[in-house]
Amino acid sequence: MKIAYQGIPGSNSEAVSVIFAQNQGFIAPEYLPAVHSQGVIDMLKSGQADYGVMATRNLMAGTVGESDNALSHLSHRVIDAQWLSVHHCLFVKNPFCRFDTIASHIQALGQCRNNLHNRYSNCRLLEVEDTALAARMLADGTLPETTAVLCRKNAGEMFGLHLVAENLEDDSRNMTEFVLIKAMHMISKTVIVAGLGLIGGSMAKAIKKNTDCRVLGWNRTRSTAEKALFDGAIDAIATEADFAACDMLIVGMSPAASEAFLLEKIPQMRPGSLAVDLVGVKTRIVESVGPVAEARGVRFTGGHPMQGLAHAGYERSFADLYKGASMILVPSVATQPGDTEELGSFFRSVGFGRITVAGAEVQDHMIAHTSQLAHIVSNSYVKSPVSTNYVGFSGGSYKDMTRIACLDETIWKELFIWNKASLLPEIDDLVENITLLRNAIEAEDYDALEALLRAGREAKERIDAANPDQPSD
Repeated sequence: MKIAYQGIPGSNSEAVSVIFAQNQGFIAPEYLPAVHSQGVIDMLKSGQADYGVMATRNLMAGTVGESDNALSHLSHRVIDAQWLSVHHCLFVKNPFCRFDTIASHIQALGQCRNNLHNRYSNCRLLEVEDTALAARMLADGTLPETTAVLCRKNAGEMFGLHLVAENLEDDSRNMTEFVLIKAMHMISKTVIVAGLGLIGGSMAKAIKKNTDCRVLGWNRTRSTAEKALFDGAIDAIATEADFAACDMLIVGMSPAASEAFLLEKIPQMRPGSLAVDLVGVKTRIVESVGPVAEARGVRFTGGHPMQGLAHAGYERSFADLYKGASMILVPSVATQPGDTEELGSFFRSVGFGRITVAGAEVQDHMIAHTSQLAHIVSNSYVKSPVSTNYVGFSGGSYKDMTRIACLDETIWKELFIWNKASLLPEIDDLVENITLLRNAIEAEDYDALEALLRAGREAKERIDAANPDQPSD
């Protein structure tokens, strides 16, 4: 059993690799240092390693961008995840030499930013690919002796360096999440993308760009499919026979059209194949399509890509639309064990940065608040008779509030009505809060207005405190 890890001997990744191996019961595993996250991915792709280990996020410094980018290029499954307490120590080569530079991985430098500034404000910071690598580079002379390095205590001791300070992280509770991953083979499969507008067209282009899948396209207006074929967004236009032979069907049409299309095509698909819709609300479509797929043996899971533009259409689609975005997966009765992991790996390989698995009711309730209500507000706000004269009287607020008013009403009317059970209470709460503000303003009640505004500010601060790596601004 071979495990490739991000870093070199003495790194945090090596330490957690041993924990993973113990958890999984691996016998006599071989640990392969890869330095970079991409090196781990390359070893998995080439078959040099069976598993990979890398850091994905830190409680203080947030997402590890290097790993996030590397993982987006591999269809993989997360086998295990571990939070490791990370303590950074400062080492030098010569204890009698003054240092003017501190070298380490960008995440380590970020986790110790305040302490480094307070204690060593005259030192410049130097980014190195790995904390343990920084220690080795100082020991072998690659880095000058006027450099100090941040690394694990055992790494500094391993390379014969001298300890200057311990536990320099700004927060003693500092922890980093590491994942154990295994490559999954979604490549060389045939995927049909039905509906080649902004969402489906971008999906087809992303799959073509980032995987080795054969991508077929279908669109109600054939000229759009022909344009996609001419552009190289798809390999061919799907025929009826292709639906029976494909490995995966992704449907990106309007809500009602997606539902009808899936109910028509799933009975034609072979048992064991995958089907995913991209509709923004899930309860209705999961409940109507799921039983049909289950009866056929087709593995149907609802999907909702959390990305889009103010204006739709194939001509605006592009391969990087979903880069770093969140993909919500909603299981149905036809979802089989392991399907969400397989689909999550596939969509990560396409470019998505986050996979969220949720039940249909949870997804619809959250989307009513985070997306649909925002469109309701924008649609209402822009109808003011003075909006036309905004030039010269606005900063970013006006544009932020009005951007999504440019929606496709033929689609959004379906989304709103399909999700009315979750959306109406959100609208009622909004109306109540606006009414409270209006009444306080009308009554010139400064104290009441100040209290209402304070409550809103504090609510926003609580939201951001609860999501430090994903602030809502």
